[in-house]
Amino acid sequence: MENQKTTADEIFTCAKCGKEKKRSEGNFVLEGSTFCCKQCCGDPSDSKHKEKASAVCEFC
Repeated sequence: MENQKTTADEIFTCAKCGKEKKRSEGNFVLEGSTFCCKQCCGDPSDSKHKEKASAVCEFC
């Protein structure tokens, strides 16, 4: 049996800080064209994300 990676294990580079992060540590912004980690862009499932707060990315 082959060792298969799940989509959460894929590595992407954050557009803001440039660090490599797992898919589960960030989200795609700009209609899915750009990856941004939760440390830079916040968590869109959080209600703060709809406001202009300090942990919200400029993409939103």
